[in-house]
Amino acid sequence: MTEKKGKLRASSQARRRDLVQIAYRLIAQKGLEGFRTRDVADAAGIDTGTLHYYFPSKESLVQAVVEHLVDDFRAVRPESSDPPQNALEELRNEIFDLVPRGRESPDQLLVMLDLKARSFRDPAVAEILGRAEQEWFKVLTGILNRGIEQGVFRADIRPGTEAILLSAQLIGLSMVGLAAPQQAEAVAAALFEQIKAWLSRSQS
Repeated sequence: MTEKKGKLRASSQARRRDLVQIAYRLIAQKGLEGFRTRDVADAAGIDTGTLHYYFPSKESLVQAVVEHLVDDFRAVRPESSDPPQNALEELRNEIFDLVPRGRESPDQLLVMLDLKARSFRDPAVAEILGRAEQEWFKVLTGILNRGIEQGVFRADIRPGTEAILLSAQLIGLSMVGLAAPQQAEAVAAALFEQIKAWLSRSQS
């Protein structure tokens, strides 16, 4: 009986993953404005009642897509032979991590940017995306605080404020990666040099 329940639970989890993948692809293709749960059900070959068994609302399905997107960003990262030596190298990795995504995983950036744009006029999406952005914000503030402790960043920076500015610059780099992927590496290099000077220069 226990083995049967385990198989049913695994099957249910696999079906949920399939539905999230379908929703993810549809948002990448049509944008969140054109996203309909009915289309997810049709693409999966099920009725909307069955879809709602797994995801009771559109918001719960979008939440699952955001969680998938966050997991995907964590998993799909360029391999590095050496761990970063300090916070400056950590920050460089965060910047250059975005370069290949425009070429190799454009759906990640398309869905992320579409969710961001929709969040400004949709409180439900803003709440969902906000949870993921808080995690990214913690990553950036952590890097900045470590940089201050290590002496690679100047002591007078404000990690909370600077993290907001950094996230805006990285979103801009994501847009370059989608619109002109052949230029993304050069733009990333220039951005890194500017950020390095900004965070490490002495206060005048």
